[in-house]
Amino acid sequence: MSESSAQYRDFVSLLTNHQEVIRAYLIGMLPGSPDIRDLLQEVNIFLWEKQKDFKPGSNFGAWACTVAYYKVLEFRKKKAIHNKYMFDPRVADLLYQETSPSPPESHEAKRNALRHCLSKLSEKQRKLIEARYESGRHDLNELSTMTGRTNASLRVTLHRLRQTLKQCIENKIPEGGAL
Repeated sequence: MSESSAQYRDFVSLLTNHQEVIRAYLIGMLPGSPDIRDLLQEVNIFLWEKQKDFKPGSNFGAWACTVAYYKVLEFRKKKAIHNKYMFDPRVADLLYQETSPSPPESHEAKRNALRHCLSKLSEKQRKLIEARYESGRHDLNELSTMTGRTNASLRVTLHRLRQTLKQCIENKIPEGGAL
């Protein structure tokens, strides 16, 4: 195997393994945005085009999230033309500092803790969380129709479930972030 094909394979592996990290980062920067998939695609294209700039052995997740950060700023700038109520760029900088990427291992620990905590919920609660947050997720109006509950009731229930999961995950993962 040539050195360039090995580098290509390694880059593809890094990019693939960090998709959840990048997506989570984008969701953190633009919660509830329907444009996450498009932004993720833009980040992936940029990373692919600039793969020669990546130094093997350095922190790929940090590099990818930095690219995502700038793609979000670019996105917000474009949206600001249409919506004057977007974040001030200084707020975006503070968010970036607060959400700086952590190593993929800690994300794996958090995913494992989340799986554990989800398993502690009742089946009804788990199905509600899955319907709301998994891919192809339903908005509150759809969930309201599906469950026969009001939007306000669902909002309260989902908030309580998120708080329960957050507390469970924090109890499961020590301060350092690994299990």
